[in-house]
Amino acid sequence: MDVRHSMPIEGFVIQSLAPTLLAAADTGFQPGSSMHYLMLLATAIVILLTSGIGLFLKKRREKNVELRWRHTLGYGCLIIYATYEIWLLLPKNFHWPVSLPLEFCDMGLLVAAGVLLTRISRLRGLLYFWMCVFTIQAFVTPVLSYSPATLDFWLFWSAHIAIAMAAVYDVVVRKFRPTFTDTTRSYAISVLYAAALVVLDNLTGWNYGYVGPFKPSTPTLLDALGDYPLRVLWMLLIAAVGFFIAWLPWAWVKQTKD
Repeated sequence: MDVRHSMPIEGFVIQSLAPTLLAAADTGFQPGSSMHYLMLLATAIVILLTSGIGLFLKKRREKNVELRWRHTLGYGCLIIYATYEIWLLLPKNFHWPVSLPLEFCDMGLLVAAGVLLTRISRLRGLLYFWMCVFTIQAFVTPVLSYSPATLDFWLFWSAHIAIAMAAVYDVVVRKFRPTFTDTTRSYAISVLYAAALVVLDNLTGWNYGYVGPFKPSTPTLLDALGDYPLRVLWMLLIAAVGFFIAWLPWAWVKQTKD
């Protein structure tokens, strides 16, 4: 008899995932590994479920219920943010070059919470473009070496999944459509914040925002951008192109409707 048909489904799932989890626990997280693809699958599932529930509630015209659901997701973003930052600030974990909440994705998680909990329209464009251009790189080339046996691993993925979830929810459920003004304003804010990080990184020798003189130890797009400081200019140029590309589909949709 095939044992798969005699064990509970949860037992089969655990047995199927065990080799992947054990391998990651032994070697640490590796981009392109089975664990990487598993987390991408988890990201897709979370996004589909959260937006799917939102669409279901909106279709049934349950506005108050959808609002409570959205706020629940927003508070979830805040809980993840607070947990992550408290964990990094603990004496045993604190390290000046990496523990301060200054990365774009740290800011992005707060923006995600703001979009879900408030009606501040300017946050919506910032969330959309940061997710499309910045956060997506954390999914493709995550700068992460911790194994699934550590809290750092799960906080890293939870934070980035939450940003992507909030951005997709805002577009799919709340029908946010970025304008050219959203594009230019969000890019200007990004450049100003990056400039501030460049100054900080050069004064301290840190690398927040990856705009300092150092590159991550894991392979990323930065490896193809040459030496510092020219690399930062390439980053800003690529970001500008990315913002423009992320806006183009909505410009085309608006033009076809008009």
